[in-house]
Amino acid sequence: MAGTYPIRYPRRQTSRWCLRQLTGGLIRQFGELEITGLENVPKTGPVILAANHFAFTDAPLLLYASPRQVEFIGGAERPNSPVWTRMIPQAWGFIRAYRGGFSRSTLTASLCVLEQGGVLGIFPEGGNWATLLRPARPGLAFLALHSGAPVIPVSITGSVTLLAKPREAVGVRFHAPIPAPMISESGRAKRRALDAFSETVMASVATGLPDAQRGRYAADPAARIAAEAVSAFPFHAPELRGM
Repeated sequence: MAGTYPIRYPRRQTSRWCLRQLTGGLIRQFGELEITGLENVPKTGPVILAANHFAFTDAPLLLYASPRQVEFIGGAERPNSPVWTRMIPQAWGFIRAYRGGFSRSTLTASLCVLEQGGVLGIFPEGGNWATLLRPARPGLAFLALHSGAPVIPVSITGSVTLLAKPREAVGVRFHAPIPAPMISESGRAKRRALDAFSETVMASVATGLPDAQRGRYAADPAARIAAEAVSAFPFHAPELRGM
């Protein structure tokens, strides 16, 4: 892919610096932001940031909190986001994901970012239709496997009430990196190994969330039951699919 990258990393450095300063100022006006675990983000080399996704404010929080510029994957269609919030991803520039089906363009662009030693941000759940942790979609494990990039689980807390309840605590926690999977199996055995890797990442994300939001990883049985009710992926409409 060298020489034919659909996305050059890094890019838009001046405009993105300005957007980060503006976004960071707004975030700190609305919430008491605490960023922890920055020592877990390597200063160089490819890395995947995998965060929970409970609200449309998660992307700005991740972009601001990361010490390195992030290329993030976002839904080409975002039915759960207010119209005005769609200006932020458009201004930043993002890799479009077409939910509900295989998207070659999304995977190609993402792997190119990592091949250039970049930072890729992804919300493994594939959408923010619930405020508790759900299973990861297949894309995360696929990208880690084919890029060899380590995955840093990221726990975002307080994003749901960031704008509704000003001055409440908001947190972004970067966990210890998880090495990319090394899988020699094929077929169903490979699928099981990829699923197990995704489970490891999401379990780490869960450790930084309140128990009520940990989904299947919660200690409270009622929370685990609630997670089952919202775990199904809801984005299968034809208009959300892409090439």
